[in-house]
This record gives sequence, structure tokens and C-alpha cells, in this order.
Amino acid sequence: MNKCPECGNNDFRHIEGEEVCIACGLVVEDRPLQNPSYISQATINHADQPFLMEAGSKMVNGRIIRSNWIYSTREKNMQSGMSKIDMIASKHKLPEMVITESKLIFKKSLYSNIAKSRGINSIIYASIYIACNIHGVPKTPLEITAYTEVKVTQLMNTYKKIKSKLNIQTKPIDPMDILPRFASKLELTQATMRETTEILIRVKESGNFEGKKPETILAGAIYIASKKTGQIKTQRKIANTLGIIEATIRKIEKQMKKLII
Repeated sequence: MNKCPECGNNDFRHIEGEEVCIACGLVVEDRPLQNPSYISQATINHADQPFLMEAGSKMVNGRIIRSNWIYSTREKNMQSGMSKIDMIASKHKLPEMVITESKLIFKKSLYSNIAKSRGINSIIYASIYIACNIHGVPKTPLEITAYTEVKVTQLMNTYKKIKSKLNIQTKPIDPMDILPRFASKLELTQATMRETTEILIRVKESGNFEGKKPETILAGAIYIASKKTGQIKTQRKIANTLGIIEATIRKIEKQMKKLII
């Protein structure tokens, strides 16, 4: 460049990789830095990979290295997943022990190649759901995935896959633990809540419903109790609130009636 486009001066100086007009100070040409001397020794010492200490400064085949280009797909998924777990945990007000467990399960799942046949988001939500079960935090699949792109069926399929692959044992959620939350959503009366509690106690003592989803058992108990107390709640209303289908309520109702009548 012969003249400065700002003032017309033709006196330039090369300052720290840039061509600067001496008269007005306009940077007329910026060039990538060739020397990473500005990088602190602490950064170099703590770089996980040799290339990282030169990222953003060294020219490679005419282009500047960016640190995020160096990470593998798995490492990028790891970073993204950890951040998303923190965001979801904050939304659901999950305790620190569940957050830590979720991240550990997520990390192990990635290194077990579970992500190859499943979306990364389903692994994130499944890891959180498993961690909640391990630490006795009563959350249903619908609550975990509400207002997300992950469907409950995707969550449960990935949940089973992770548990099998990593040999994780979880304790089933007690339907009694999630009763207050859903009773509030359904606006149940005290009489209906007492009747629901009595049904759940008898169901638990029978031992005939082990392996059933807690939300399915609770839905059946609420439906029967609401009819007994006269506070009718439709199958559709209960199903939508607990994240199951109406046919499941009809089926569990028949099984429960044989026990409690």
C-alpha cells in the first residue's frame, strides 16, 4: 500500500505484526502474528496438547490454528455435554451430588461409544435421570425431558442401554415420593390424597407390582382414589400430567382393583 486511505500519508511502520500509518495511526493492514512470544509460560506448561500453546498464533498452511479445531468430536461433545448438564441441573435445582454423578455417567457413556447410535442429547438426559435414581431424587422421565427435543421413549431406551453397558444398579423410585408433587398439579383434595396413599401402601405390601414404573403405579392409584372420593379426574388428565398413556391407566386399574377390592 502506497498511501494511507485516511490521511494520504505514505509513511508506515510495522508494529507488532501490523502496518500502521505514522501520521494518523490508522492500521492499514493487519497480519497474523508469526511469533507466539506473548503467550505466558504458564499457558505453555499447562497445555494439554503441544499444539494448544500455539493455538490462535501460529500459521499452518497459511491459516491460524484455533484451539477448538484441535479437539476431537468426542472432546467437543464432552465440553458441550458438561455445560448442558450444568444448565439442566440449575433448571431442576438438582443437588451437587447428582450433578457430579451425571457428569461421570455421561463421560463413561461417551468413552463406551454409546453415542454412536444415539443422539448426544438423549445421553445427557439419560445420565441425569440415572443419577437422580442413584441418589434418590424423585424425578420422572417426563419431568426431565419436559420442553426439550428429547422424547420420553428416547430417554428410556438410552437409560436402559447405559445401565446395561456400564453395569449400573439403581433403586426404583417410590411412587409415594412423587405423590405430593403430582397431587399439587392435579389439585387433589386431602381426602383423595389419603385414599391414594392407602392404595399405594397396599400395592407395595402385595409385592405384585415390582418392576412397574412409579408414575404408572401412581396414576392407577390416583385414578381409583379420585373415583372413590368423588373428585373425578379423567384418565386423559392424569395421563398427561404423569407422562403416560391412557391405555396404561386402564390396564393398571384392572390389576389394582383385583388387589384392593
